[in-house]
Amino acid sequence: MDIFKEFIVKRELTSNEKIIRLCISVASIALGFAFVMFTFSTTLMIFGMLLAIVSVYIGWQLTVRFLIEYEYIVTNADLDIDKIINQSSRKRLCTVDLHTVSEYGKVTEQTAVGENETLVNARANNPELNDYFLRFKHREYGDCILMFTPSIEAMELIKQSLPRNVKGSL
Repeated sequence: MDIFKEFIVKRELTSNEKIIRLCISVASIALGFAFVMFTFSTTLMIFGMLLAIVSVYIGWQLTVRFLIEYEYIVTNADLDIDKIINQSSRKRLCTVDLHTVSEYGKVTEQTAVGENETLVNARANNPELNDYFLRFKHREYGDCILMFTPSIEAMELIKQSLPRNVKGSL
């Protein structure tokens, strides 16, 4: 039986990211206002208005870059992790062959990234949800650790494809 299931997790903003978004918004509006004020009642007023619009637009584009969702796609024994920015652009973070997983479990303080491991962070930053990790071998990146926030249904589908000898702390 073939398995195909998609799960979307919205990433929560940290307090630093909220402050950065606020600063970008205020700075872009202030810069736009400054462009208008410096060119007010001159022949360059049209250029000032144009620069004001551009600065506000660029500020808006920068603030929406913080709106991130992760899509976990379980297809048979593969797990694809995609990063979706502002529901408009998509980037494939990694594809995990679940047969190559060497360890899985809940993320705790004892879960550490090894010196030669590549970290793929696809967590929701939500303290109410459980974060999990998968250690696996990737053909391009070598030893990797994936930290993500799957639903219970997604974790059950993932566990079905894991090797028997994999030790987990669930």
